Amino acid sequence: MGTPKAQLRLDWIYGYRGHQCRNNIYYTHQGDIVYFVAASVIIYNSSKKSQRHFAEHKDDVISMCQHSNQRYIASGEIGSKPIIYVWDVEDLNILSLIVGQHSSGIAALAFSSSGDMLGSVDLAENSTFCIYDWRKGRLLASHSQQSERVFDIRFKPGDDSNIVTCGVKHINFWKHCGNALDITQGKLGKSGEIQSQMCLVFGPDDVCYSGTLSGDIYQWRNGQLLSITSHAHEGAIFSMNRSEEGIASVGKDAVVKLWSNNLTLITTIPLTNTNLGPDQLCLRSVIWMEDKILVGTKTSAIIEIDVKDRSRPKILVCGHSEGEMWALDTHPKKDHFVTGSDDNTIRAWDATKHSLLSVSTMSDAVRALAFSPNGQELSVGLKNGDLLLVEYPSMKKIAELIGNGEAIHELKFSPNGEYLAAGYNDGLILAFNTSKGFSKPIIFRGHHEFITHLDWSKDGQYLLSNAGVSEAKIFSIAEGQEVQEADTKPATITRVQGATVQGIFPKFMKDVNDVNSIDVDLNTGLLVSGDDYGNVKLFSYPSDEAGAKYRRYIGHSAHVTNVRYNHDKTLVLSVGGADHAVFQWKVYRDMDVPGEHSQTVDSCDEETDTSDAELDSDIEQETQITYDRKRDDAKERKAKSKAVKVNRPPAPDGGLNLDFVFGYRGYDARNNIHFTAHKEIVYHVAALGVLYNSETHTQRFYTKHTDDILCLRLHPLKDYVATGQIGKDPAIHVWDTQTTSTISILKGQHQRGVCSLDFSSDGKMLASVGLDDNHTIVIWGWRKGEKLASVRGNKARVFAVSWRTSFNDSLVSVGVKHIQFWSMKGGSLTSKRGIFGKVGKQASMLSCAFSKSGDFCYSGADNGMIYKWQSNTLVSVTKAHKGGIYTIIALDKGFVSGGKDGFICLWDDKFENCLKQYSLTNFSTKNNHYDVPANQSIRGIALGQGKIVVGTRNGNIFEVSKMGEVELLVPGHCEGEVWGLAAHPKEQLIVTVSDDKQLKLWDALERSIRANKILPLEARSVCFSNCGKLLVVGFKDGSVQVLSSKDYSIIKQLKHRKENISCVAFSPNEDKYLAVGSHDNFVDVYNTSDFKRVCVCKGASSYITHIDWNTTGNLLMLNSGASELLFFEVPRGNRIPLRTSDIGSQSWFTWSGVLSPLCEGIWPAGSDVTDINGAHLSHNSKILATADDFGYVKLFEFPAFQKNAKCKKYVGHSAHVTNVRWTRDDSFLVTTGGGDTAVMLWSHRGFTQPSNNSESDSESDESGDEAYDSDVEFECSLDYNDKTYSNPIRIIGEGVRPDQKEIVFNSDTKISRKQTKSCDVTRKRNCCEVNDLRLRQVYGYRGYDARHNLHYLDSENQIVYHAAGLGIVMDIETNEQQFYSEHTDDIICLSVNKHPKFKNIVASGQIGSKAQILVWSTETLKTVSILQGFHEKGVCAVNFSSSGKLLVSVGLDEFHSMAVWQWAEGTKLASIQNTYLRVLYCEFRPDSDTKLVSVGQRHVHFWNLAGTALVSKKGSIPNELGVKMQTMLSIAFSTGGITYTGGISGDVFVWQDSALVRIISKCHSGPVLALFTTLKDGLIVSGGKERNGKCVVKLWDQSMKRSKTFPVDAASPKSNVKALSRSKGYILTGTSKGDILVINERSGHVTTVQRNHGNGEVWGVATHPSQNMAATVSSDKTVRLWNFDDKRMESVGYLKSCGLTTDFHPNGSHLAVGCTDGTVVILSPNLQQIQLIRDNNKQIQAVKFSPSGKFLAVGGEDRSLSLYTVTPVTSTYTRLNTTRSLAGSVLQIDWTEDNTMVAVSLSSYEMAYVSCPEGKTVPGSNNLVYHTATSVNTDNMTGVWPKDSTRFDVNAADVAHGSSVVATGDDFGTVKLFEYPCRGRYAKHKNYYGHSAHVTGVRFTHDDQFLVSIGGEDSCVFVWESQM
Repeated sequence: MGTPKAQLRLDWIYGYRGHQCRNNIYYTHQGDIVYFVAASVIIYNSSKKSQRHFAEHKDDVISMCQHSNQRYIASGEIGSKPIIYVWDVEDLNILSLIVGQHSSGIAALAFSSSGDMLGSVDLAENSTFCIYDWRKGRLLASHSQQSERVFDIRFKPGDDSNIVTCGVKHINFWKHCGNALDITQGKLGKSGEIQSQMCLVFGPDDVCYSGTLSGDIYQWRNGQLLSITSHAHEGAIFSMNRSEEGIASVGKDAVVKLWSNNLTLITTIPLTNTNLGPDQLCLRSVIWMEDKILVGTKTSAIIEIDVKDRSRPKILVCGHSEGEMWALDTHPKKDHFVTGSDDNTIRAWDATKHSLLSVSTMSDAVRALAFSPNGQELSVGLKNGDLLLVEYPSMKKIAELIGNGEAIHELKFSPNGEYLAAGYNDGLILAFNTSKGFSKPIIFRGHHEFITHLDWSKDGQYLLSNAGVSEAKIFSIAEGQEVQEADTKPATITRVQGATVQGIFPKFMKDVNDVNSIDVDLNTGLLVSGDDYGNVKLFSYPSDEAGAKYRRYIGHSAHVTNVRYNHDKTLVLSVGGADHAVFQWKVYRDMDVPGEHSQTVDSCDEETDTSDAELDSDIEQETQITYDRKRDDAKERKAKSKAVKVNRPPAPDGGLNLDFVFGYRGYDARNNIHFTAHKEIVYHVAALGVLYNSETHTQRFYTKHTDDILCLRLHPLKDYVATGQIGKDPAIHVWDTQTTSTISILKGQHQRGVCSLDFSSDGKMLASVGLDDNHTIVIWGWRKGEKLASVRGNKARVFAVSWRTSFNDSLVSVGVKHIQFWSMKGGSLTSKRGIFGKVGKQASMLSCAFSKSGDFCYSGADNGMIYKWQSNTLVSVTKAHKGGIYTIIALDKGFVSGGKDGFICLWDDKFENCLKQYSLTNFSTKNNHYDVPANQSIRGIALGQGKIVVGTRNGNIFEVSKMGEVELLVPGHCEGEVWGLAAHPKEQLIVTVSDDKQLKLWDALERSIRANKILPLEARSVCFSNCGKLLVVGFKDGSVQVLSSKDYSIIKQLKHRKENISCVAFSPNEDKYLAVGSHDNFVDVYNTSDFKRVCVCKGASSYITHIDWNTTGNLLMLNSGASELLFFEVPRGNRIPLRTSDIGSQSWFTWSGVLSPLCEGIWPAGSDVTDINGAHLSHNSKILATADDFGYVKLFEFPAFQKNAKCKKYVGHSAHVTNVRWTRDDSFLVTTGGGDTAVMLWSHRGFTQPSNNSESDSESDESGDEAYDSDVEFECSLDYNDKTYSNPIRIIGEGVRPDQKEIVFNSDTKISRKQTKSCDVTRKRNCCEVNDLRLRQVYGYRGYDARHNLHYLDSENQIVYHAAGLGIVMDIETNEQQFYSEHTDDIICLSVNKHPKFKNIVASGQIGSKAQILVWSTETLKTVSILQGFHEKGVCAVNFSSSGKLLVSVGLDEFHSMAVWQWAEGTKLASIQNTYLRVLYCEFRPDSDTKLVSVGQRHVHFWNLAGTALVSKKGSIPNELGVKMQTMLSIAFSTGGITYTGGISGDVFVWQDSALVRIISKCHSGPVLALFTTLKDGLIVSGGKERNGKCVVKLWDQSMKRSKTFPVDAASPKSNVKALSRSKGYILTGTSKGDILVINERSGHVTTVQRNHGNGEVWGVATHPSQNMAATVSSDKTVRLWNFDDKRMESVGYLKSCGLTTDFHPNGSHLAVGCTDGTVVILSPNLQQIQLIRDNNKQIQAVKFSPSGKFLAVGGEDRSLSLYTVTPVTSTYTRLNTTRSLAGSVLQIDWTEDNTMVAVSLSSYEMAYVSCPEGKTVPGSNNLVYHTATSVNTDNMTGVWPKDSTRFDVNAADVAHGSSVVATGDDFGTVKLFEYPCRGRYAKHKNYYGHSAHVTGVRFTHDDQFLVSIGGEDSCVFVWESQM
């Protein structure tokens, strides 16, 4: 039967979800109440007692929040991919739909205070937290590293960037920056307790209140716990709400408390007098608005309290609570119904008044209810098996039967009330005689599973039952047993099994238990059902065939457990199992339904199985096309070829230019041909967009696609075109029809392909449809490459999408058996299916268009009808064509349609009257040899210049004049594959054969078709005889035809094979023989005089692929599919073995094979034997052309003996290129495509100018000879994996770390910091008390592996640069520094935004496994944006665009990924995996936001930002310049598209666009490492490496023809210029050795800003005994003296080896330095060498003078300690003795105050004690007083070792002179302060950050005013100022 002629409309929902939810009730701006239950959100007007319903959710709604305007609601559901809807409570319109980031369900939602953002967190294990711009549906940031359940979210008022979340045992404070969420855990301090935080609310003064599980309220500010309000509630606090009046809180104690905004208690409102029953007053939600308070309870009640009359709370909503609800029955005479649930209650309801009548509590869960026929009794079945009979409505117990534990699932009174039947879980049915109570029931056995449904016959004599194993039985009351057959007329039909209700189940349904309940109105034939999928369905009755049509109603979540009609069948009641909701539906039988309803879906409008539907053969064939492709994996191929380090054979001279393409993609595309603004015809074929000029018969091409173009759409202004391709991640290109340049590339949203496109009316948006299983529809802001919205389209194939005219938020999609009307809602779209009604038959829609006003939509159907739609309702149908209508074009005054019948129809503006018709069947040609194909199905139409251009399914393009004359413009093959190709031996003619059963003869000179012959079968091979008179065609069935090339008559037919004929070839000796190769593995040779077979060449183990003859015609060379190269003698057919040398010595008439040693170089690394399909050698035997499976046409120099030969490759074909042939004089090359069916004509030229569609062989361009430089090689080979945090810098020693040892305390170890011999331990020195540290100065600049990282700021005295993990802002006049310290590892790149709108904005990138870029302000030193989640290992380059809005970054991953960011929004606009060669720098052109240049190892790339894609061109070098590509190191720009790049050779390369135009030789004698473009005057500054070791900077004019040289003698020796910046006559210079200098352009004077350590680890630090100075030593072989008062480097000394340790003599007269070569260098105060001690051959790791200055202790890697005497007068050092064989190498040394003992800290985590001057090891003593305490291995230092430090060391420590504080430095890059002594494990401390990776040394200055720390990898010296 058909769809029922009645409908349901939702009238009321009873219930509220209070369990497992909170904060889910709100007052709207109109005073309505919003809450949710099941999958519905309810807007309730308590005064009018009315409901409205938001019913778009598909599963349980579990979270909700309200916008500050009290009008917008966000609601979230459960599910594997849960949806968040933002909607308007006034009109229920969806404002935004958000999906895709969460899983499991949406646990909590919150709007920001501005209302612009939405926060959400899910129920997944990692509790993903997301921030959205909800209006755009765009994800701004996400974080997925929380492990505990989150309960609540709150944005800070007035600050959308600060958010708080709370949940199980945590509260987190978040900072939103860019695309990142930075998390800080709440700090509880000493007063707080770790417990679950249940809810949040903000108070005044940025205070956040959290309600806890224990009933306390915690008060927080900036992540710190301020105070606690204890016992605010007795039990958990579940909800808090702040209003203008104050704060309301509720919890488990059933009390509402009202507080002032400062959390002073105002009043307490108990709710114990609401009569809701026991345990029903756990309060979960609260809202306080003016004098009303709204409270939601756990047991599904909503209570309203009048603040002025608190004693009379009012219950507004109530319902069942937790568990499941199964029991339902309706009163037989009144509009009453009852429900029972697992909450042990029975509730009676009034359906008219929508009110609760009574609540009764039972002893167990209620599972079944049934009214007696008179309605005066109610039977109750419980889960424990108890059966009760009660009066109604009093609910007074009449009778009770105690059960046996088996649940009662069904109860039913007989029609006369005589019997009551009960169905049990164990399969028993008991029938009780009601007059006898519950005694002596009739017991019916026979069911094997639980009873599901019971019905009585009308006479009450039979009981009909269903059970859970698809059992249906009939029992006789009279006989008391089952009967097989009975003439029963049922009084009711609630059973789901039976002949008359089979239609309720879908076809092939597996589980009948999916339908839980039905009820039938026998009078009108309407059946209602409830199923496990949350559906209520309406069917016609009887419904005796599976898969009947229905109307479906949604709103419930999960399973609908029961449905019942009311007594007069005007209402339907349905109950949800887990959702505890009761839905009341009105029944409309006359179809006069008030308004459209979002909860209704007709079965005919659903995405149903269309397998039984009749489809047009063309449509069916189109829907079966698969678009899987075998594509070239460039990365893998490059990686394999990278390993091949040989001199590869060169590419040939000359090249190809695509001249003309025959073909048009019509067999699976539509509406894809248009007239452009420049009067060209644009269409597509293969991977090409084609611009055809019909007047000149010429073509231009867009060649940037990488696979088949499947759809094309013209912009409304007709100047741009959008094209979509197939592929795994298919791209949409928007390009300019005049320049064929790419404007935007859109990727990342579709799979398999893009099948339809359409621009919006204003041209700003683009809609696309994908080929994935759901045919996803995406809306793009195409200029920015931004996805605006996306949604699943339809499971059935979608053919077309069209925007509504003049409306930019509405569109329509059509496809197989459907049409859908879409509206944009934020980040998604909502749809309405087309309602066909009685106007027209449902059909597959193939095309669509809107009227000019947009009021009507017209769709073309497969039945030839035009369907006219208003809104989503069909209003009329017009017959237009015979067969499908594939295209409809809307004109200014009418429409044009084209169909399968080959007719073009012109219509009036109402699409009612056909004004004119044209037929392609009228096509005729003067060519007598042109067979016209029968099917001219029209796929595309374009109107322009008074003509109509038509594209057909056959691949042809026709032009139709006003008079109806039809001219063929561009011919082509139809679908299938084109394999057969041959060139005429004497004329410029080509012949092709195809699977479309056509033979076509093409004229290469005229670019036209000479002949077209319809063949009997699909053909795969063809060839001309050498005289040109014969044509041979090989067919797929194994047959061969010999044709006359004059009239194409058949001369001979041959058939000796059953499989495909793959190749045919005539011998050269007057065409004596014809060789035919087949997939039967044989080659048959025929004598052409009579075409008798003379021999069969046997021996191939697979199909034959290629055949070639030698010039004498007696030898055949063939290839097979098994990679065999075989030779046969003709006419005998004997196989002949040939050596490689013999093959080369033979003279070959043709060469089309691919397997000979002579062409081994054509195979790319890692390729498969089937990857190259064809080859052909030019007639001069110099160039071999190949066709492969990756869509490439390649040219190789022949022979190509060596593997991986260089080539020239060309794109245009998609997927596999099947064949290739040179024309007779090599002036043209012809190629054929397999799936693209295109025939391409390439003109062959003898010069090397690149063509549009050429792709150079990347390996050849990025290789070659170049200059070598050790510094550049070092930088390019740096591995940053071992430079990140937590990699230990020392060799980890053996032994037990101090924190793992047993702690034994005997007595205090004493420390004295006096300079006398006294043992007095009191601290009498005038020292600072150290309680805290502040970073004051950093000496360091990262120049050795970074570039362009030093800049002037807006103030001429301020500069910005980086060192370690810090961004440093410095005033070069005062040396004052400020620090940006938010990085977590080494910064290696930095850029300044030069746009005036973004003054002093800086971007800096760091290393790390998950590298990030931080954008920050130099004025506030605060983070503006965080960009992360894309790059790996690190970010080596960043640069802002000219507008300042975009930022480009380059990663350190294997393929040096590149990304362009909208940094302010934190969104990644475009990205690409670049090249395996190291990229050193990338920069925007200073006048562009879309043009970029990147340089690096052996390459320069010129980039164009096209939407969401980065498109590159490699720098091309003309041969005449005589240079090769080399490593490029720096970039500068000039006007007119000029780019300068500095090379490793010292030359500067000048590029015009992407072509090299000149070279400026030897700008520097070594690599040009730095170039800088001055924006104001265009002058260019250069610097680099000079071979003489000097440092030089040059200032150039704009064209770099004149320069001024500035020697920079103040730079460190052998330093290179790495960074340059110029401002107001000064040049700021940074060097590889860490120098920062300023050059005065006028005077040439050089000012030193900083001199720092260069690349290398800084290990040694010592502070001066009496001055604020320190000395440091480094592996850069320098020792440096720093003056902290003057904030400068005092002096520098140079060592012969790397320094590791240093110490000052107590009087400051000497400085001892220990070196890696085992020497100890003694230096004077001005760092001049006094003495060199060479007593060790292993590195010295510690030196320390005794307090008296008489002794020097020296410890080494060799596990020894040497003691030296010091003679001050002569400054001589004499070794006393050496203690050897210590337990480990020496790390730290401390002397006792009396100079008698040395405490030695060892790498084995042990201490050794050596007496002085004896040099003997002795036991340690606790009674000694030590002068210093630097060892990290003593008991007093146990607490400085962190937890989980098994792989990481604490490298250094120092105890302050005047306070009980110790500072440490560790492998985590942290400086820490502890109280001293620090004996307990894991002591509390303060952390100080800035160093990256390892802190190798710490020392306090003589008066503790400063702490000095040094970095290992970061090469920096930090000066920290002590704070009181």
